[in-house]
Amino acid sequence: MITAIVGPTASGKSTVAIALAKKLKAEIISFDSLQVYKYLNIGTAKPARQELRQVKHHLISSCKPDAEFNAGIFTRQAGQKIKQLEKQGKNIILVGGTGLYLKALLEGLSEAPPKDQQFRRRMAVQAKKYGKKYLHKKLSKNDPVAAVKIHPNNVERVIRALEIFHQTGKPFSQWHQQTVTPRYQARIIGLSCDRQKLYERIDQRVEEMFRQGLVREVRSLLKKGYSPKLKPLQSLGYRQVCQYLAGKLTLPEAVYQTKLETRHYAKRQLSWFRHTLGIKWFPVQENLDNKTLRNMVAYVKL
Repeated sequence: MITAIVGPTASGKSTVAIALAKKLKAEIISFDSLQVYKYLNIGTAKPARQELRQVKHHLISSCKPDAEFNAGIFTRQAGQKIKQLEKQGKNIILVGGTGLYLKALLEGLSEAPPKDQQFRRRMAVQAKKYGKKYLHKKLSKNDPVAAVKIHPNNVERVIRALEIFHQTGKPFSQWHQQTVTPRYQARIIGLSCDRQKLYERIDQRVEEMFRQGLVREVRSLLKKGYSPKLKPLQSLGYRQVCQYLAGKLTLPEAVYQTKLETRHYAKRQLSWFRHTLGIKWFPVQENLDNKTLRNMVAYVKL
């Protein structure tokens, strides 16, 4: 039995996953594109050691920050874990906030065209010369749907979307809508809460991350020799701290921008999941109450 838990950042997915795993005697597979990296703990809101001891987790801290990791690699690794766990008779809970990874795992990936290094280098030069927003505007003209889902700062994905359009004449968003054979059946639980309450929780989480030592964590990563240009260090929180350490932002500015961009990210997550069929939404408060948990268990066992 496979259950997936989705929802925006700070909606309490990890807490629900652990509580549900205990009830179902399940193990957890993360589909978070950042928790997979070692040393990125505070900024990715990884489960605490105590939580990891309560329920076995997979695909957390499984590769170094400079290793390549994408939806294709995730799909292969998660598929192997599912096969192993099903052989052992274990129930499985998938949890995370990276909608593309979950979609790729459950529905399969369309075979994308190979990389065009010459085109990528040309786009990288344009990004450096004219700025990240220049490429994003170009994407908006060719594929407005993808432009809404891909943040302007995610240059790698912007370039990949432009590359697919350049190679095939098809928008990146349409490419992922091509018919593929579903790989797994899963009950999908969505966590919903009041939008204002969610934003308050995001603000509290960001402040807590900085109190816990996010700056110290990033400084340690840079001392290990990892470039601030690496994809995981260009993610929310890490990018702002790198800018702070480079003298481009003050600490209050880094905190404020992290809060603001995390809110925008949560909106994009909600938009993605709201357009995903088959999700059963459950309202969640500050703490998971027993009634809601019982209702989730009943839904999974239907």
